[in-house]
Amino acid sequence: MQFIGKSKISTLRSKPDVSYPLIRLPLQYTHLIGETAQLFITSHEGKKGFFILLEESGNEGKVVKQSLETNLESRLSALESKIDELNSFLLKNYGDNPAEMQKNDGLGRIRTGDLRRVKAMSLLDMIRNFKAMSL
Repeated sequence: MQFIGKSKISTLRSKPDVSYPLIRLPLQYTHLIGETAQLFITSHEGKKGFFILLEESGNEGKVVKQSLETNLESRLSALESKIDELNSFLLKNYGDNPAEMQKNDGLGRIRTGDLRRVKAMSLLDMIRNFKAMSL
């Protein structure tokens, strides 16, 4: 056996109540990403150890990457892409003229001046309306 480095065992959370131990290999082994490995538990000099055996891979060119994003990061990423989509829709339909946007939608369509009587719309309702308009 040859020593290749040292790594702290960290946590990978796939769900709020599920945590997996995660061991990172040094950067020189990035070519192993997507490979299948067999894991064995053993002991060496009275200490617990793990033996990793790589399987012969017949699927060169296919890289399977396990996402290390947390739930919050993936939700933020999805939200950012929806905001970009909404922004491009608004620019396409109204350009850089916010007065045109206000005249056709929003306050221009409200029949009452008393904003307390206007039904509030949730973000989810706005997204549904946006999807319906873009179809």
